[in-house]
Amino acid sequence: MIGITNAINLLDNMDGLAAGISAIAGLSLALNFATNGLTNELLLASALIGALIGFLVFNFNPASIFMGDCGSMFIGFLLSGSVLLNQVGGRSRGVVAVLAVPVLILFVPIFDTTFVTVLRKMWGRKASQGGRDHTSHRLVALGLSERTAVLMLYLFAIVAGALALFVGRIEASKSFALIGFFTLVLVIVGVYLSKVKVYEGEEEEQAVKENAAFAFLLNVSYKRRIFEVFLDAFLITLAYYSAFAMYRMFEYEKNYELFLKTVPILVLIKLAAFLAVGVYRGLWRYTSIGDVITYIKGVALGSILSVLAILVLYRFEGFSRTVLLLDGILLLLAVVGSRIAFRVIRQMLPLPAGADGNKVLIYGAGDGGEMVLRELNNNPEWNLQPIGFIDDDPVKKDKQIHGLTVYDGNGSIADICIEKDVVEIVISIRDLPPERLKHIREVSHEANVTLKRAQLKIEPIELM
Repeated sequence: MIGITNAINLLDNMDGLAAGISAIAGLSLALNFATNGLTNELLLASALIGALIGFLVFNFNPASIFMGDCGSMFIGFLLSGSVLLNQVGGRSRGVVAVLAVPVLILFVPIFDTTFVTVLRKMWGRKASQGGRDHTSHRLVALGLSERTAVLMLYLFAIVAGALALFVGRIEASKSFALIGFFTLVLVIVGVYLSKVKVYEGEEEEQAVKENAAFAFLLNVSYKRRIFEVFLDAFLITLAYYSAFAMYRMFEYEKNYELFLKTVPILVLIKLAAFLAVGVYRGLWRYTSIGDVITYIKGVALGSILSVLAILVLYRFEGFSRTVLLLDGILLLLAVVGSRIAFRVIRQMLPLPAGADGNKVLIYGAGDGGEMVLRELNNNPEWNLQPIGFIDDDPVKKDKQIHGLTVYDGNGSIADICIEKDVVEIVISIRDLPPERLKHIREVSHEANVTLKRAQLKIEPIELM
């Protein structure tokens, strides 16, 4: 109760955030009360939801009224107390109902408080000290507006609330698998957000001097392999467990014993297989088709060696071939998904340079243009915002490349530049015909647009 009371207070750092998240949590709680037949508790939760929604009308961005400490702490206390009412009146006393359901209902405030507390301790700051390092602030630092960041956290709360309702009504073995998957997603999102810089360089240096633990973590953080190995061990365990749960193998106690006996062996064998085929040689942000083939080889080798080990040690008695096949498929999906997660998040959350940078059109919608786009996105200090491509090939007209439209180069380029407030045109084509280059120069002069050429050069270094 103390933790949630303070968590809602800490969450009140952006217009509409604490009120909206609390309303969503209250709705999830009310649905739990309704399904458990707790009428009086349902009326209490409904009154809280109504009050929050009425307040949210004036508190959502841009807000005209604000909650304050008294309001946020009262809401946190009432929510935490209501969760305890749900536990007292509920019919199920299983681990999922007692622990997982309330944590999922209050997922966003718990995640934000834990996330901020851990990172502030690492930076040598007091957990109670204010700052713009919350989950919502980091989303804004990635380029989202405050309104969009709040809505995204609303979505997280809705997903967690729906999961809380779902896991309370299915078998415990399947609930643990779903919670494990949700935890994995949570860890990856947390790792990505932790990389967002919210402190200035001087504060970082001071934190390193004053906090030996943080200095150690900072110095070894580039060695991601430790994290990858622990993550893969978790993925191997989760995939194996999920395969047992999906095939209803946990209905008999002996199958659970088989799982416990064999999971350490499988973890060691599959990690060794990953190491042997080169899974740990790549960088996540540059994951390509070649890396996916490596992951397939690693999972296949690990599965084959696991089957052989089970055959030698246990003569395959009590094991299911379908479970082991399903385990391999789930593990492959988990490994590939975890590796491309950072690229997916990067595409979903634009870099902050895009909002205020000078608008740029890239001439050439081929491999060179795509490379220029990536360089512009990866270098926000250039203050250039790509808004589209221009290409002479009519087949590419109105097509999309990474969400940007390809405009017809045979039309009026000047009109496009004026309409889109373009400041620069960057030519990505190396061998552009002279007559075409002359035409683009005339167009840029007509539209008062700067013309630049992107070049990749490999030059020898002269020895002194």
